Amino acid sequence: MKTTITLDAAGRFVLPKSIRDRLHLRTGSILEAEIVADKIQLTPAVNSGVKLVRKGKRLVLAKTGVPFDAAQAIQEEHDSMETLGTKR
Repeated sequence: MKTTITLDAAGRFVLPKSIRDRLHLRTGSILEAEIVADKIQLTPAVNSGVKLVRKGKRLVLAKTGVPFDAAQAIQEEHDSMETLGTKR
C-alpha cells in the first residue's frame, strides 16, 4: 500500500484510515520511528496489553491490564483482506 502524506506547519501528519485499520492502530497507539537509509520507517510498538508467558512447555497469552479481543482482531484482519481484495 502506497500513499502520499503531507506535513502541516508543525510537522504533523495523519495516517490514512485504511493504513490505521490495516495495522489495527487506535487512538493512543504508539509508533516507533527509525531512519533507514534515506527513509522513515514507522513500526507499531509491541502491544503492552498482552504478553507471552511460558506455562510448562507452552507459550500462552497473558493479559497485562488492557483488554485484548482475539475474535475481534481476527474479524478485523478478515475484513481488511476483503477490502483489499486479498481474501483467500
